[in-house]
Amino acid sequence: MTHEEHNSDKQWNETPSLASLVKPLHINFTETAEGWKVDISSLSPGDAMMAFAREDLLEKSTILCGTGSKDWVACVEGSIEVGDAGAILEQVATSSSYPLQADFRMRSIITSRDGDGMCAHVRDYDEALLLVANAISQYLGSLLKTTVSLPDLGLIDSLIHRSSFLSMKPIETEVFASFVDIGISTSKQSLPADLCVIYDIHSDSWHSD
Repeated sequence: MTHEEHNSDKQWNETPSLASLVKPLHINFTETAEGWKVDISSLSPGDAMMAFAREDLLEKSTILCGTGSKDWVACVEGSIEVGDAGAILEQVATSSSYPLQADFRMRSIITSRDGDGMCAHVRDYDEALLLVANAISQYLGSLLKTTVSLPDLGLIDSLIHRSSFLSMKPIETEVFASFVDIGISTSKQSLPADLCVIYDIHSDSWHSD
């Protein structure tokens, strides 16, 4: 593609003004003794639970919510008695490092981060990937002002295997007439993007570089 063709394909004349309204997305993915911990700067606990609900992951589960220094919501497999729920609430309130230890039936717990995203502890790897996929989809949807499909979990898995830290900034996301080039930095030192994923607008599909 020539420089002229590249410029003619670009469609987003209002990029600076729209991009300034969208916050950068930061994702930190860590393996723990109970599963995985995912810190996401853009999602809320409610967003995370909605993502699980859309995939029917909350079926036959009990949802517990709590407030305190931070708001949280947890998914517990099966039904639980009131006494067990009270014990879980108490243990979660005092165990910030390993909250899944509160009960062996707890599949996930998502905690707010003072209005700056959420921290999720999950037992299932695919559920952790699902949260990342939703965050990336939400990030691009905010830029395009529309709903976009989720990236395939296989694509998210390949990104996580390349780096446990992913950062996306509107200034490094280029929108063209037929596709979007999303730059991804794997450095916590605010270095330029060194990876990218491509979103095809017409087919509503995602591809890695």
